[in-house]
Amino acid sequence: MIKNSYLQKFMFNKLPIKGSFVVLDDVWNTIVKQKDYPDGLQQIIGDIMTANVLLTSNLKLDGKVICQIQDNPHFGLVVSECSNDLKVRATAKFSPESETIIPYEEYLTSGRLVVSIDSQNDGQLYQSVIAFNGDNVAEILNNYMLQSEQLKTWFLLSYTPTRMVGFMLQQLPDVHEIHTDDIERVFMLANTLTKTELQHDDSETILFKLFNEDDIVIMDKHHIDFRCTCNRGRLEQILRNLGATELNDIIDTQGDISVSCDYCNTEYKFTKNDLEGFLAQITLNELDPISTQLN
Repeated sequence: MIKNSYLQKFMFNKLPIKGSFVVLDDVWNTIVKQKDYPDGLQQIIGDIMTANVLLTSNLKLDGKVICQIQDNPHFGLVVSECSNDLKVRATAKFSPESETIIPYEEYLTSGRLVVSIDSQNDGQLYQSVIAFNGDNVAEILNNYMLQSEQLKTWFLLSYTPTRMVGFMLQQLPDVHEIHTDDIERVFMLANTLTKTELQHDDSETILFKLFNEDDIVIMDKHHIDFRCTCNRGRLEQILRNLGATELNDIIDTQGDISVSCDYCNTEYKFTKNDLEGFLAQITLNELDPISTQLN
């Protein structure tokens, strides 16, 4: 598959404003093929992932931004991750048996959006909890930015089953407030951009249509790739962390087991011998402190 997912930034040469485009083609198609998502839920995943990349475009440290929708009655969880080097993955937990066909907007009547920055620089996790206040993910983010008194920021997200496109415009500090009128003008023009234009026009065309009177610098495109961080070693550690009692129960009732990754559908198989080996390691680890005391 041709790699055609990318992030492209731009900035106004004479105004304290910057922005980003994100296009997800091959990456989006990889993710939607992992599971048979209901249409409305699939759009939620696409919107969250596209917003995730736009938010990550502002990241000035090594790490990743994680976006999750929690406490929603229609599904267990929607989660997207994007690292500072633009490696993304996304999935949703839901019960196909109990899933009814509902409109996209109904998915957003209850729940909250949690945005976390996982910093590799200092090992800290920074979180913002965003209440659902809007009919779509972009509107929820726009209302949050407006109410939180942050610098003016505006999102527009455009979904199709095969392609996601996003646009973000953000004000930079205007220390002496000499650009107030121009900033208002630029954001008013941005609000005239439609989802159809965003989906079908390239970034240069859109920027010229909207801001042909302004001096804009368009940066190079940065490719976005799907990457799952699952591996066998990590799953082995998870199984060990279950503890002796639960591992014994799995060995007695199931013997061999298979574990599939929610993000990429990779299947990892563990035999009864594997599980008994993990159990032996747990037992040895529990004996270590006693052995140390005796010595």
